[in-house]
Amino acid sequence: MSAGRKYAALPDLDAAPDTYETPDLTDDASTIPGSSLARPESQASSYEETDENVLTGISRRRLDPDEARSHFLPSGQDSAASRYNSRIQSKRKSYKESGRRGRLKGVATSGTETSSDEDEESLETRLARLRREAAEVRAAFESRKTHVEPGTQPKREAYDDGLNELSEVLGSINSRGSQTEDGAASRLVKKLGTATKTRSTPTDVAEASDGHSTQADPMYTFSYAPNYDQEHALAKIADFDARLTLLENVLGLDTIALPSQPRPHAKAVLPTLEHIDRQISMISTSTDLKIDSTSRRIRQLTQDAQKLTESRKAAKAAQEALSNSRNIPPRPSSSSQADADAQSMPGIEDPEQISKINALYGTLPTIEALSPMLPPLLDRLRSLRSVHAEAAGAQQGLARIESRQEAMAEDLRSWRAGLEKVEEMFEQGQKTMGGNMGAIEGWVKELEGRMGKLGK
Repeated sequence: MSAGRKYAALPDLDAAPDTYETPDLTDDASTIPGSSLARPESQASSYEETDENVLTGISRRRLDPDEARSHFLPSGQDSAASRYNSRIQSKRKSYKESGRRGRLKGVATSGTETSSDEDEESLETRLARLRREAAEVRAAFESRKTHVEPGTQPKREAYDDGLNELSEVLGSINSRGSQTEDGAASRLVKKLGTATKTRSTPTDVAEASDGHSTQADPMYTFSYAPNYDQEHALAKIADFDARLTLLENVLGLDTIALPSQPRPHAKAVLPTLEHIDRQISMISTSTDLKIDSTSRRIRQLTQDAQKLTESRKAAKAAQEALSNSRNIPPRPSSSSQADADAQSMPGIEDPEQISKINALYGTLPTIEALSPMLPPLLDRLRSLRSVHAEAAGAQQGLARIESRQEAMAEDLRSWRAGLEKVEEMFEQGQKTMGGNMGAIEGWVKELEGRMGKLGK
């Protein structure tokens, strides 16, 4: 009552009691709210609805989880492969919508959603379906092979031909999808694949057909690389050349290094060892007198170097003063410098000597251009000199060996002659012994005859 007094002043307030009416049940009316989507009969239902179920209003059909889930999934539009101007093209790809109706059909084996009945089947879905059907056909054929009946050999050959043709078609579709620029290579791969195609066992095929809804069908990929051996050999040769170059640089054997090649910063092993060996030998064989003489020589060389530096500075100052007095640029060209030097030297007045000096100055650019090649050339000449010295030593050794071989041949000839003489004497001794044995046998027979006569 307090609530009624509280809201009594509000307009349009209905103070009448609420009344809930239920319509009478008839054959053409139902109290179950209808759905906007037509629900198909579940494939898992084990029995049909009876008249009693309809009269009671209780549905005893089994619940389909996918169908129930599809009612709560949002509808979406797939515009990835859509073109809004496709109405004027030949392919006529329009803007399509995939909602709950498409999802009611389920998901394909390859993982891509199948479209609705109104949408066209995509190429990927069609290819997956063909692969699955081919696997099922092959599994059925392999299962038939286990129960072979007489007189079915022509049918079996026809099945084999059909399966081979279907496999070739699917393989051509795969290779066409991933074909590269090398068409001849792909065709050769296709031929090799059809020629060396292996057949799967019935167990494997059965497993593939049973598990086609959970995992994708097996894919066979053939790769053909005609230049693999050549490229592999070239890579090995390049790797070996790099390692050999590194070893030569470490050991200090880069005798043919060009000026354009960078020099290694690390010290070479063989020159460093040679330098350390010289230092150790010098330290081990040095005496007090040798050390005193070496120190005096070092002091003398230091004084000579200081004098040479002072003389160079004086000559440079004199040349600068002379060039400033004559207004000559500090670095003239080679020909002008040769003429100036020839004119400044009062003792040279012979034109032949002047021409020789000019020719020498003219060859200076060539010598300067060839100067970068001199270090490797000198290294090569040193290596050639060492090779020639070793060759000379080897030649002397060969000469000694030849002389020894000749002496041995003489000894062998003398031994052969002595052996021949011994053989002759042995043969003569055998002949003499044979004659003596014959004579002794005659004597023995004669003695036996006499002894026989005496015994009688």
